[in-house]
Amino acid sequence: MLPLEPFMLARRSRRLEEIATRRTRNLVLVLDGVHDPHNLSAVVRSSEAFGLLDLHVVESHAPFRVHSKISQGAEKWLDIHHHASAADCVAALTEQGLAIHVADAACSTAVDELPWERPLALVFGNEHLGCSQAFRRAADGRFCVPMHGFAESLNVSVAAGICLAIGVRERIRRLGRHGDLDPAARTALVEDWRRRSVRHADQILAHLAERAP
Repeated sequence: MLPLEPFMLARRSRRLEEIATRRTRNLVLVLDGVHDPHNLSAVVRSSEAFGLLDLHVVESHAPFRVHSKISQGAEKWLDIHHHASAADCVAALTEQGLAIHVADAACSTAVDELPWERPLALVFGNEHLGCSQAFRRAADGRFCVPMHGFAESLNVSVAAGICLAIGVRERIRRLGRHGDLDPAARTALVEDWRRRSVRHADQILAHLAERAP
């Protein structure tokens, strides 16, 4: 039994364990200079809903803030990584072995054609200027959501949600699964989620540590 497990309802604990089997760190979203707080918060919600654990944010315009009414508290279950520049974010993604693919409405590669069997970082740029030059230079590829109407672009949060839905479908089709954490990583994740869920978790853990033989 893990240290915080007795402090939660059994059904809640089982729910955390179930959701952890669907999580991945091999697919991440990057928001490059996106500054509309509604878009940011909607992307947070979509990222959690589609099983991501990591969201990278380049704060080139203003500090990243989440509107909880829009995100519905999804930020509680994500690791949100803040970067002062696109170059810093590129370095972090590269270190994690993620191939970088940037959203570009002018390209001809549809999002479902991406190499979803590989670890991927999908980069969505500013609502007006798109992705920064740092990401364009570092990109392993570009992608778009095919359009069939008069509109030439989508709201960034809508585009991100569509791409994630396609990505999960393709990962399951090509890999046989979406969640891909190994048992040790799942155990660590569930215990971290318990710590975020149990009131006064840090004090409880400190007390248990003092009593340990």
